[in-house]
Amino acid sequence: MEKKRGSPGRYLRRLTGQPPKNFYRQTALHIQGDGLVEVEGCKDILLYDEERIVLDMGGWRVSFSGDGLTLCGVGGRLVTLKGRLLAAEFSYKE
Repeated sequence: MEKKRGSPGRYLRRLTGQPPKNFYRQTALHIQGDGLVEVEGCKDILLYDEERIVLDMGGWRVSFSGDGLTLCGVGGRLVTLKGRLLAAEFSYKE
């Protein structure tokens, strides 16, 4: 049985159309080799010092450990931190 193909216009609209609802509100971590970390979807900063940063991500938490950790930017739901990152730990909230 031959498959019916959709119109080229419909295909193009699917490719260039809007992403699914709440697509941009999902959490994401971007860790670069130079010690820069961008965290999207952060709800709160639970702990912050030069050796540890703990972020509330909604249903879970992420903890960063290292040396000389600093918050470079906090805006909306985006947190940017920098430093010598030694570990990242993920846990579900109790």
